[in-house]
Amino acid sequence: MRNSLEFFLKIIEHIRLWRGTEHEVRDVTIRHDLHALSTFFKYAIKQKWTRENSIRNVKIPSDADAVRIHVISCDEEKEDFKREAKNRNLYDLSRLIRNQGMRPDEVVSLRKTDVDLERSQHHIRTGKSRAARRTLDLTTESRSILGARCQKSSMWVFPSDRISGKHIMRMNGAHDSACAGTKTRHALHFVLYGFRHTFATQMAQAGVDLATLVAILGHNSIRIVEKYVHPTAEHKQQAMRRFEQSQLATELQSLGQAGNRVN
Repeated sequence: MRNSLEFFLKIIEHIRLWRGTEHEVRDVTIRHDLHALSTFFKYAIKQKWTRENSIRNVKIPSDADAVRIHVISCDEEKEDFKREAKNRNLYDLSRLIRNQGMRPDEVVSLRKTDVDLERSQHHIRTGKSRAARRTLDLTTESRSILGARCQKSSMWVFPSDRISGKHIMRMNGAHDSACAGTKTRHALHFVLYGFRHTFATQMAQAGVDLATLVAILGHNSIRIVEKYVHPTAEHKQQAMRRFEQSQLATELQSLGQAGNRVN
């Protein structure tokens, strides 16, 4: 049994190195895969199939540099959307996530009956919680995109080209392919879900209160939404400048009051 575990451990380590070097698989993906495999070993131990969790002896990549979700810059957006324009489904999906803050699966599973162009709204009728089932107002661009897509004969806004009567399931691979040729620093790291985080961050920076943002994103609590808001360096600098100006105004007011008392 011990020899078998050692052999299996060598295989896992070899696969980890092979995926990370020859196939350029991101560390964060390898990390997630190894954690999933570790969960399997825990189950195997309970079932008495093995006595040891071999993953504990494998070097798991750190998540310190795993920039999987981040606020997408304007330059990154321009380059990404330029490449995605070659795939209309991918382009429209990304723009709707970016404009509405929806989850990717919420976009691709939209039915025509969920879209109310007259009121410029769309309804998300499915979700894990009551909060996820919500109505969102459309931006001008989103209304235009949905209006054009609703002209198709399918009941779905994003009908599948492969399976008749079904909607598109995932476009992660298409997005990764579009990102592969970009020149921006985070091009190989950000995923479609990054547009949702970018939406949330910019809404917060625009002054939208977190309670409203919770309702728009379809979450149950502010604590969850806080994970979606990533203040940029520029936004933090602006906040410090506003703080400094506020301090200066307070000091000037205090000096003025002191001067009035002396007089």
